[in-house]
Amino acid sequence: MRNIRKDYQKGKPIVITDKTKPLDLLEIWINDALENGVTEPNAMNIATVDSNGHPRNRMVLIKHLVNDEIGFFTNLNSDKSIEIQGHSRISCTIWWPEMERQVRVEGVTQKMKKDLVEDYFFSRPRKSRIAAWASDQSKKLESRKKLEDRFDYYNSKFEGGDVPLPPFWGGYIITPERVEYWEGRPSRLHERVVIKKSENSWKTERLYP
Repeated sequence: MRNIRKDYQKGKPIVITDKTKPLDLLEIWINDALENGVTEPNAMNIATVDSNGHPRNRMVLIKHLVNDEIGFFTNLNSDKSIEIQGHSRISCTIWWPEMERQVRVEGVTQKMKKDLVEDYFFSRPRKSRIAAWASDQSKKLESRKKLEDRFDYYNSKFEGGDVPLPPFWGGYIITPERVEYWEGRPSRLHERVVIKKSENSWKTERLYP
């Protein structure tokens, strides 16, 4: 493992044009990744803590990026949701190795409004909506057949009609308080620029790599 290394070359100076809009560059970078064929350009790792204070990570997909809000959707009975309800602070990392870029976001979560949840849910493919009903997310699964049987049950139940929004399915909005942008540079002299909220204003600072 010690001999695995990469000398980054693609990074450029990070310029924040408007520090009051901390997620503008994130949106630009996601679009850059999309245009360059990156797999799941909106994939994001989120870290929460459980009731014992133990950190837990998993990947989600950013499905809402408006102004200073990041949003994702989930089963509201899932582990991540229960942990967020118990402790609203969250940390996120978006990493595009092909682009040699990374963004870290720290902030506070809140449940997404129902109209946003409905708007997204009904835009999903029908089978994805059925899967939302079939999956008792994060709970113990006796067998793969059990999951497939549940999918078949809800597929039949909603056959010939629309698939409604499950009462246990929703989303979360992340309001950032700290956003760090990173670009890989040669000789490990990487670019790191942070935008931090200080009371009612934002300030930027550069960090050692």
